[in-house]
Amino acid sequence: MKFISFASSSKGNCALISYKNTNILVDCGISKKRLIEGLDKYGLTLKDINCIFVTHEHSDHISGIPSILKDESIDIVSQRPTLIKIYDECKGKGIAVNIEKFKMVNPVNIMNDNSCFNIGDIKFYPLKGCHDVPSLYYKFVLGDTVVAILTDMGAYNEYNLRSLMDVNYLMLECNYDEQMILDNNYPTWLKTRIMGKGGHLSNKDCAEVIMKLANDKLKEVYLSHISDDSNTEEYAIEFVNRYLEDNYKGENNLPKVNISKRLDFTEIINI
Repeated sequence: MKFISFASSSKGNCALISYKNTNILVDCGISKKRLIEGLDKYGLTLKDINCIFVTHEHSDHISGIPSILKDESIDIVSQRPTLIKIYDECKGKGIAVNIEKFKMVNPVNIMNDNSCFNIGDIKFYPLKGCHDVPSLYYKFVLGDTVVAILTDMGAYNEYNLRSLMDVNYLMLECNYDEQMILDNNYPTWLKTRIMGKGGHLSNKDCAEVIMKLANDKLKEVYLSHISDDSNTEEYAIEFVNRYLEDNYKGENNLPKVNISKRLDFTEIINI
């Protein structure tokens, strides 16, 4: 199984889940050229991609999709508002798309274990996020391996935590440092949006989630969607590790904390 991040930042997000002949992208907010380069590194082409799972409609998650659909017939999976946005983006660029390739899903009730879907050998759960537009995050299950991508979340709740208790490998948003964002030159409305419940998770929020999820199943967490202006990769991982060391009182081992690189490939699983 391969679980690889091609990019994770406000400049573009894209990850690959791959097993045998099943190849799934989660978001595609990077250029078609960059995506092709990433796939080629792992012996894949665009024609190998079965579908693109989209978390939400913001450009750093969908901007590469119209150019892909111009030449390729790939299923696009998301909620109705996100699919409409992608369709409109394609139409605005004069790109004709087959509407039958747009597959609508709704967030599942995680208390019902029969609510998963299948793509090849991989089961997936679309789960309800908390952002300023309709958003999803996804959990993928292959045998005993469970991976999840949770990005662009302004807040977390018990639903989110319960959905992730069986995860082994987690990409988790760690967007901003609270003091850095207050000190930077963003306009007040933007700071309020980012720090609000429809915005993004802070370093502290991220550390709290990891602490609450710590169990014998969670092996590795990859801090993702790190801000260019209100955080650094080095500070984010230092803050999260320090917070966990100072505050975790549980008996389980804490997971290893890593970084999903902003603009480069990050191998999470390649086995």
